[in-house]
Order: sequence, then structure tokens, then C-alpha cells
Amino acid sequence: MAAIRPRDLLTEGLLGRLGRLGQAGGPAGDIAALAEAGYLNVALPPEFGGLGCTLRQAACGQRRLARHAPDTALAVSAHLYWTGAAADAFRAGDDSVRWILAEAAGGALFAGGHGAAGGDLRFADPRSRCEPSGDGGYRFRDPDVLSTKTPAWDWIAVHAVHAVGQAGQPQSVIAFAGRGTRCTPGFRVARVSAAGTPAEVFTTSALTWGHSILASVQYSDARRAFNDRDHRVRRGGDAGRLRRPRWPCCGRKRGGRGGRRKRRGRGGRAGRRGRGAGRERRSPARPSDRPLARRRGGHPAR
Repeated sequence: MAAIRPRDLLTEGLLGRLGRLGQAGGPAGDIAALAEAGYLNVALPPEFGGLGCTLRQAACGQRRLARHAPDTALAVSAHLYWTGAAADAFRAGDDSVRWILAEAAGGALFAGGHGAAGGDLRFADPRSRCEPSGDGGYRFRDPDVLSTKTPAWDWIAVHAVHAVGQAGQPQSVIAFAGRGTRCTPGFRVARVSAAGTPAEVFTTSALTWGHSILASVQYSDARRAFNDRDHRVRRGGDAGRLRRPRWPCCGRKRGGRGGRRKRRGRGGRAGRRGRGAGRERRSPARPSDRPLARRRGGHPAR
């Protein structure tokens, strides 16, 4: 567990500047400020200049970031879970993802190519198709895999299903497409595996990190929106009002304490207490032994 947590890098001064930096050009200005603070390298192992943080620490940092800049937190989520998955695989002895850690340490920004409306983190989406291109790469047919919420990315992850793989079984393909002169080669195939439940560390960790990071951002953003609305309602600045439920167990709308109605009668306290005689309570053996409680009008209680 990292001694310096990702949330420690998100100082109050930095969080206060993030919203203003992203007003003009979107989250790009915020992402540059986060990179300068070292926040984008929190998942990298220490030998690559990162903090080597755990998934729990990264999710905690994303919740803090999303409370102040939710769009920025969503934009950097893909970078965190791809570098986190690569760090897990590297520590497990998989050297094939070393280039991801090296690129991120050099300042490259990774994005996820599933940012279309209604998209989800699924590496074997049956709607996305690809086929071998003959030179060791793949040609992706679905344009949705190139949709992302991350601006100014250097590498974007694309994934699709090759319908007819080895032994006639569908295969899930995960690849990274780069842009710019720094990305050489411009296309790297990261994983080709049987579609279904992953059986190796990189894909399993990518799913685990991805869902946890995205859920943390969505939770924090929803909580912030609810707290803002509740604050506006308390100040009276919102047309809509939060009303208490009229359930008998928690409302005082009609019945005083606990939602109970008071049974008002002509006899005051004695009438409300039924046939009890004064303050003394007792359990008579027979109904005939019950004393008659006098009401204020002098008539016996019925």
C-alpha cells in the first residue's frame, strides 16, 4: 500500500483550480494540471516513477476528484484502470504490458474506446466485430469502439470480437491504437483470448479496475448532485420541495408523535385513556370489578 495516497495529491488548491481550468476547453486543462501534480501516475509501480497504489486507494482518489470535477474524473478513469491493470500484470511476471507502463511514465495518456452513449466496459461486446488484416493486426468494423470521453489522448483501447477464431471459437481482441509521432508502432495488439470469462491477469484486472473506478466516479457525482439539490431546497431557492413521506412510522403530518392520531373525546384525559380509573392501573379478574371512570360531565364512561 502506497505511503502517499492519490487523494493526498489532490490538494484543496488544486481542486479549486480544476473547475476554472476546464471551463473554456473542457477537461483538457484539468488533465494537464493533474499530470503536473503526478496524479496520472499513481497506479504505476515505483520503478516507473509512480506511487504503486492499490485499487482501493485509486478509487478513493477518484471519489474525491469527482466531487469537484466529475467530467475530469470520468475523463481520466480509463487511464487509471489501464495503467492499474498493466501494473498488476507486470507484478505477476507478465512483461508483455511493460510498454504501457513505459508510455504512461513518459507522459502518454490512455483512453478507453467505449465512450459511446450507453456504452459499457465489455471486452467481448457482440456488436463490435473485427477481422485479421493480414499483417499481424486487426481491422475493426464498429465505429463505436473509437468513442471516448478522454480528450487529447495518445493511446485509445479498442476491443471487439473475432467471430471465427482458432478451433471455430469466438475470440476477444484488445488492442491499442496510437496517434502522433510518439506512438511507434501506431497499433499494438494487447490480448487475443477466447470470448467469455478472462483467464489471465491483465484482462481480469482491467475489468476489476474499470468497474470500480467508474462506479466510484458515478457514486460521488450522484452524491454531489443530491447534496447540492438538498442545499438549494433548504435555502428555498428551488421550486421543487423535498417532502417527508406520510407514512405512519415517520411522519408527524396528522397525528403528532409517531404519526398517531389523538383520540379526542368529551372526557379529556380519562376519555382518551379508555376505561382506566385515574392514574392507577390494575388488571381486574372480571369485567364486573372494573370501577367506573367519571368524566368531567359526571356521567360514567361507557
